[in-house]
Amino acid sequence: MSLQRAEGAAVALSRSSAAWRRSAVLATATSRAGAWRILSRGLSSTRSNSSGNGSTRRPPGSIDDGDDTPKRKKAGKLPEDASVAVLGGGLTGLTTAYYLAKWLPSTTKITLLEGSDRLGGWIRTDRVPVKVGGVEGVVNFERGPRSFSSLNKSTWRFDDLVLWDLALDLGLKVASPPDQPRYIYYPDHLVPMPPHTSFAAFAREPVVLESLWAGFGYVMRRLFNKKEGVPVEDLSIADWIYHITGSRAVADNLASAMVHGIYGGDIYTLSARSVLDRFYWVHYMPNLGPNMRHMAVSEQTFMETMAEDPQLRKLARQPRGALLNFGESGMETLPIALADALKGQANVEVKLNAKVTDLGYDSETKQIKITSGQNPTTSSEKYHKVISTLPSQHLASITNDIPSLKSSHSVSIMTVNIWYPQTNLKPPGFGYLIPLSVPPEQNPERALGVFFDSDVGVKGPNEPAGTKLFVLLGGHFYDSSKPQTGSTSTVPIPTEEEAIQQAKRILERHLGIPQSTPCYAMARLAKDCIPQYDRGHLDNMMAADDEIHAHFGGKLAVAGGSYTKIGAMGALRNGYDIARTVAKEDWLATGLEQMEFPTQFCGVPTERIPVRKFRRLK
Repeated sequence: MSLQRAEGAAVALSRSSAAWRRSAVLATATSRAGAWRILSRGLSSTRSNSSGNGSTRRPPGSIDDGDDTPKRKKAGKLPEDASVAVLGGGLTGLTTAYYLAKWLPSTTKITLLEGSDRLGGWIRTDRVPVKVGGVEGVVNFERGPRSFSSLNKSTWRFDDLVLWDLALDLGLKVASPPDQPRYIYYPDHLVPMPPHTSFAAFAREPVVLESLWAGFGYVMRRLFNKKEGVPVEDLSIADWIYHITGSRAVADNLASAMVHGIYGGDIYTLSARSVLDRFYWVHYMPNLGPNMRHMAVSEQTFMETMAEDPQLRKLARQPRGALLNFGESGMETLPIALADALKGQANVEVKLNAKVTDLGYDSETKQIKITSGQNPTTSSEKYHKVISTLPSQHLASITNDIPSLKSSHSVSIMTVNIWYPQTNLKPPGFGYLIPLSVPPEQNPERALGVFFDSDVGVKGPNEPAGTKLFVLLGGHFYDSSKPQTGSTSTVPIPTEEEAIQQAKRILERHLGIPQSTPCYAMARLAKDCIPQYDRGHLDNMMAADDEIHAHFGGKLAVAGGSYTKIGAMGALRNGYDIARTVAKEDWLATGLEQMEFPTQFCGVPTERIPVRKFRRLK
């Protein structure tokens, strides 16, 4: 860490430190010489409301010709003596509060309200004493996210730049385990995925053979539908893949496995437009050649802003694998560091056990009134600006003024951590995912996947050798509120002890580890932990943007996985984006403005992407 960064970390969020005043000049149109705009074809601009299962009011990617809808004017910077509340002390809330404290003047009062007795949300690192089969020690168990996706090869998303920014500011050391094989379990065995197996061997697997027709169908559609535009209808992932391939096999066998690992969700209800992101949009864009990359204009602006810092550029370009973590100190290292930085600031107050039970707009003072705490009658405060990082269904439950959020929902995941003192109980690798198409007799417990934690660097100091596994169960299979058919039928949520026994049966069936093998195991139900972007998600968010402006005058904003980006890396980006908008650009923003306007793309030369390393092709 450089002297400048070290001094910045030492004085936490002191305004006198140059580390906290790194300016971020937004890129202008003139700075994009060499980049060109791509606008998707075949869409008409419309403002009709949707029921949540069809077309959007203004389709993303479309040209905004002839739309007379008045554009909202930015309100500028937040008043210096304002009071700001951040609801939720998970990773998004902590990041939001951190950057607000970093960018706002010290006269601004910032309050972070967390409903539980700890900060960090779903991220939790437990250090557990174990004694099994004569082997004892302390084992690190990650009870939630065990790593970040490094995005080291992505030129579509640059969320990792926020992690590098925080690592430099807070003096954190980020580790990257070597890339190892990934597997899919289908139909009754582990299938290694390229590049850790030959394409010839992979091509002989049933999971590929059953998808050959999809490849042929895709090529034919590309040849004969060259002018195909982005569908107006918001298709499910399964329906969109069928639309472009004419086959269900790719969705059921491959896409569902990916979605199980990220969303724990159902490909027949999740929105292709909202979930597949790059895979979806690039399908409709022209090929740019080897030295150009597709990019959303907003992402290019963010990338160029962050790339102004030479230390960050250097860190982002270092060789690393697909995953990132904090090594033996565990994933909880980051929320602890953010919380410590916040607690050292005179103008920041962190309140635990302050569950928000009511939220409303006081028209007399033009402020947001919040009721919170274990005894709701004793704690009511007003704020000039409130940023909610609560799940959308929680926010909808504490106010009647955002009805569009009432239809949103999340799925629950049962997690089982297991440690065996024996080594070599499994093949080397990151783990495996289980697609929707696996026969019920091979997956009656409705597991989503198994991760090999002993192979990805999630290991504590002096932790004894052994095999450490993390089993994911449930997701949309636990979601009885939605209609299910065939292989997507639901199962009851087990108790923690039942979940442990289910995990042992899975590991015996899939990996050959006898259920009687001595081990240490613990389970946890992460209730409503992963938001689901079902068809019509974009419509709902656009409607919520209108409702927040209408009922709260822009004094309320939202951020978090319920709205734009899920996952640990997405949480960091969500917090950064809303804090920057409120602190530097438009303090009356809702956080959903980007849903209201067309998604605009450009082509960017690789030489203009200084945070990624490229091998230039001729």
